[in-house]
Amino acid sequence: MQIILDEFGQYLGSDRENFIVYKDKKPIKKIPFYKVKQVILTPGNTVSTSALFWCSVYNVNLMMTSNTGRPLSMMLPLTSSAHVKTRIKQYEAYYNSKGVEIAKVILGAKIKNQVALLERHGFDGHKLDYLVEKLSKIKGEKVDDIRPKLLGIESRCSKVYFKHFKTLFPDFLQTPKRVKYNAEDPLNNLLNLGYEVLKGEVYRGVMYAHLDPYLGYLHSIQFAKPSLVCDIQEIFRGLIDEFLIGYSQKLKEDGFENKNGRMFLKKEESYKLIKAINELFDKRIRHQRIKKYGEQSKIRTAIREEPMKLAQYLRGEKGEYEPTIATTGG
Repeated sequence: MQIILDEFGQYLGSDRENFIVYKDKKPIKKIPFYKVKQVILTPGNTVSTSALFWCSVYNVNLMMTSNTGRPLSMMLPLTSSAHVKTRIKQYEAYYNSKGVEIAKVILGAKIKNQVALLERHGFDGHKLDYLVEKLSKIKGEKVDDIRPKLLGIESRCSKVYFKHFKTLFPDFLQTPKRVKYNAEDPLNNLLNLGYEVLKGEVYRGVMYAHLDPYLGYLHSIQFAKPSLVCDIQEIFRGLIDEFLIGYSQKLKEDGFENKNGRMFLKKEESYKLIKAINELFDKRIRHQRIKKYGEQSKIRTAIREEPMKLAQYLRGEKGEYEPTIATTGG
């Protein structure tokens, strides 16, 4: 269970057995320490030093995020650094065939999700199947050997995908190409905001699995780039894409504003979108839980468990790594 303080003016305190959430100085929720795995704190909310103490005692990590969900910092109990085996196996895989396999299956899952989305909306997504076959034939001893080929396949797939994907949005959101950084048009900034919320959820899962967020396989290692988070994020981008197709139909041009030549959702509209995506994450999909609790779970749980699945593979506890094929089915 997690505690999220995302309403301005909330306060997290404690007694001798429970975390207590206050709103306007009134207690609104009481949760036993042992049931909490994570606390999420956004600007405008506070935590008592007593609650921080019990977070450490009960191995609860506390993450501070921006209002969009971007991770800013995290307080971890000292025992979080005790999972040495997981980190060693993660680093070793970067230089052996496991890293190669991880990069390939993550990209394969991304392409399959894109094909499925196009098919659901009447396009011939199977034109991309040859890229999946081409991907399966790539060989290399370590991930650095094959990354250029993987990125070439990803680029070709993305161009075909976005060509059709963008037409599913209202006319005023149409744009010629996908832009990740310093995007000027409203559609790309809408997508970037949605992916930012997803990124925060993935980041929390990576930290909970005791993996190094900065050492990925599909994405290259760069300063301040959480490449493993970016890797795992690829698996779930289709969920955000599908959601935004529907959500965008009720958006209006006056819901965006120009900031230094770039078009963004207005602040109030951004918060509405973030809230809607978090409600999406609480919906259930077909997903086999790691501990066999059932074949359905919240999307949020599937995202959080994905890094745990990867960690099990890295440690040799699973024979292969099979990314989640996550879809709401439109």
